[in-house]
Amino acid sequence: MEFILEKRQAHKAVVGGKEVIIFSSNDYLGLSAHPEVLRAASEAAALYGVGTGGAPGTTGTTSIHGELAEAVAKFISRDHVALLPSGYQANQALHHSLDSDRTVFYIDNRHHPSALDGVRLARNSRLVRFDHNNLDALKGAILAHRGMNNIVSLPSVFTVDGDIAPLDKLNEMKQKLGFLLILDEAHATGCLGETGRGVEEHFALKGAADFIMGTFSKALGSQGGFIAYNKNVVSHLRSHFRTLEYSTSLSAVSAAAALKSLQLLDSNRSLMQPLRKAKQLIIDNCAALGIPLISKESMIMLLPSANTDTLQGRLFEAGFLTITVKAQFASGTMPCLRIIPMATHNENEIKAFVDAVKVNL
Repeated sequence: MEFILEKRQAHKAVVGGKEVIIFSSNDYLGLSAHPEVLRAASEAAALYGVGTGGAPGTTGTTSIHGELAEAVAKFISRDHVALLPSGYQANQALHHSLDSDRTVFYIDNRHHPSALDGVRLARNSRLVRFDHNNLDALKGAILAHRGMNNIVSLPSVFTVDGDIAPLDKLNEMKQKLGFLLILDEAHATGCLGETGRGVEEHFALKGAADFIMGTFSKALGSQGGFIAYNKNVVSHLRSHFRTLEYSTSLSAVSAAAALKSLQLLDSNRSLMQPLRKAKQLIIDNCAALGIPLISKESMIMLLPSANTDTLQGRLFEAGFLTITVKAQFASGTMPCLRIIPMATHNENEIKAFVDAVKVNL
């Protein structure tokens, strides 16, 4: 089903004149509707207008962009941060900029298309794909390319199934084999780790990644992407970030919203607690009713169903908006509902949603 939202505030929306509660949004913390975030965006619009009217190297950089880049760098402990109009462009730009005839990219088979598109743009490099989280296969492939500029790239949290990259094991391998590591933190920033600093914090391995790509469009409730790295890896960047250099800058409105969201997350350690509580309530309610929900340490949960489209339609009629995905399991590919908690979900809404799933499953 395609949903056209006529109105949305955090987890509540209007679709076709019908009020619904969203249970498949990436707006994990509901910050897109936070009063302080809305105020920051409104003030930026009044100061700078809606669009920037230029690329970063021309007229597209405002003081807010500088503040946001500094805040991101501090938040994830990196020296350099580049801001881009989207996370997709950030992933493309990063992989493309690491291109050389000595480079070999190792890409997990379930990595996001934006990373693969970036590697395809890196035409001088080689591409090796390995089975999902199969570190033995990865190790063998790297050993077969000793002496090359080996770069491993994968998401911290996999978009469809919510798996978390085994950073502890990857880091051990990295110390022995000396490859560079790119982490896509799109679904980790703000919802993984004790204070939302992502998979490095989750595993207590600060600084394990050489490059971090992230987005403001999920837990931070805004729009845009970033690339972060330290001085010691600058020499590996063979070119400028083309999508940064030749795209109109991220709007000051989005930058201001992302900055305020990041400040809220950085200053309030309890901000993630309602999200964790909502997730646990979904898990507990599903378990009580015998619903075969698949949950892991990330916030992405799956509900396999042979008639997912029918289930999605019935849930919509009951007042709940969900999305469907095709997830890969050991037994093969299976259609699923992709269920995501939000910090703004309350206990009654969660119970009503799970009850509707049980009735219509």
